[in-house]
Order: sequence, then structure tokens, then C-alpha cells
Amino acid sequence: MRLSLYTDFSLRLLLYLGTVRADGWATTPDIARTFGISAHHLHKAVQGLVRAGFVVAKQGRAGGVRLARDPAAIRLGAVVAELEGTGCLIDCGRGPCPLAEGCLIKHALDAAERGFIRELDRFTLADVMDHRTGAVLGGLIAADRARQEASSA
Repeated sequence: MRLSLYTDFSLRLLLYLGTVRADGWATTPDIARTFGISAHHLHKAVQGLVRAGFVVAKQGRAGGVRLARDPAAIRLGAVVAELEGTGCLIDCGRGPCPLAEGCLIKHALDAAERGFIRELDRFTLADVMDHRTGAVLGGLIAADRARQEASSA
């Protein structure tokens, strides 16, 4: 199973927001610069996370994005299931497949996907932030802010 780039960027966005949540609103360009990714693609991730209720966005000069929930209430499996969808590893109706009526493959893949989501659900955003991942990300954010301050001085 492979997650889409959209989900990858969405998870990074959530981690960033969880790390800087005391700072208030974060901007998409700041987040994109920290990770070295496309601000345009990250903006699409923001839109999806807003629709799913994980993130709140505010327009305007003092706007940006922030978490809509406490990091301990955001389960990774729920995020991935929301963004990737479930039960779609294989589409037996596409083709159509002459084995669709009596094939075990769809059932096996759906069960594996449910197991994958269940395993991810063991972890919250807070768990990941409390791990070394949070410390490394905090260092990246601090370094990016220092570069920005130095370039504007």
C-alpha cells in the first residue's frame, strides 16, 4: 500500500501545526518552506483537512491555519482513512472483472486495509510529536524562522 503525496503533505501539515500550536496561526508558505515542498500542493492539503475538520483556516493578513482539535484527539488512522478513503484498493467493477462474484482477493485486500488503518489508529498526532519526530521538526521550524529573520534584517 502506498499513500498519496496529498496524504503525505497532509500528515506533515498536521505535525507542523501540532508543533507550533501555541504560536497561533501558521501560514502555508512557512510550512511549505520548512519541508521544502510545493506551497500549491500544500494548499490543497489544507483544503482537504479543513473539509475533514482536522484544521481551521482563516483568511486575511492575520490569517493562516491551525489545528481544529487537540493533537491527542487526532488519530493517524482516521486521518489516512478520511484522505485516502477505504475499501478502494481494488475496484472489481472496473473492467468489469469476470471473477467479481466469486473472488476472495477483494475481501483479502479490504481486510488488510482495515488492519492497516487499525494499526495507524494506535497512534495520535500527540504520540508522534512526543517522539523524536517532534524534536526534529521543532529544530527545522526554528532554523527556518532564524533564516527568515536574518534575510529580513
